[in-house]
Amino acid sequence: MPSIAQIYIRRMRFDDARQKLLREIEHHFIAGEKEVEVIHGIGEYILRRMVEAEVHKLDYVELDTSFHTNPGSVRLKLLSPDPSILARYKA
Repeated sequence: MPSIAQIYIRRMRFDDARQKLLREIEHHFIAGEKEVEVIHGIGEYILRRMVEAEVHKLDYVELDTSFHTNPGSVRLKLLSPDPSILARYKA
């Protein structure tokens, strides 16, 4: 089973975590990844709620609600286009 990309924002300040989340989602999207796991930690779920709110703003990312094995993380589906289309954007 291939390993899934991870975005680690646990123990980060809210604004720093938000910036890192958005930057790394874009990076993994351009790289053609299909899934990303965001490690946010448990605590009071402040970072988890931020992740969910930011994902709802993006039209190329969905929450993977079928993934529930770790309460300190959330899995995202990246709706990446065909690699040939991405290659045109990179050029």
